Amino acid sequence: MITGSERKFKAQISILASYDDLIKITISDKDASLDIIELNLTREQFINATMNRLSNTDVISSVAYGIENLGKTLEMDTLAFEIPPGLLRSKSVDKTLQNLALKSTPEGWYPDMIFNSKNSFFSTKDGKHYARTTIRRWV
Repeated sequence: MITGSERKFKAQISILASYDDLIKITISDKDASLDIIELNLTREQFINATMNRLSNTDVISSVAYGIENLGKTLEMDTLAFEIPPGLLRSKSVDKTLQNLALKSTPEGWYPDMIFNSKNSFFSTKDGKHYARTTIRRWV
């Protein structure tokens, strides 16, 4: 075991089998609401590793996500930002909305970049148009 800095977190594990001979193991941080590790094994690898008590079994693929947020707590909020009139009818609406969201998001927060729900847009009585998205940060 390597010693040094460590981060404790509330872990959850999911083990899912698919019909294409793949076993997917996901380890998540419950407080951060993040999938941290994703492993893919064949059924044979999974059975050998679990039933035969083998160690150091190779996996098909592995990915680590959000390691910098491990052990932190997820906070969420809503961000509304003004959009130009007529934007929703233009061809570059998605890219423009994403750029406006990034410019309007407070430092340290990350905006959702999909604007396709019925609550994503609203207008005010003074005729201004706004987009709304969820923002997240880990503390």
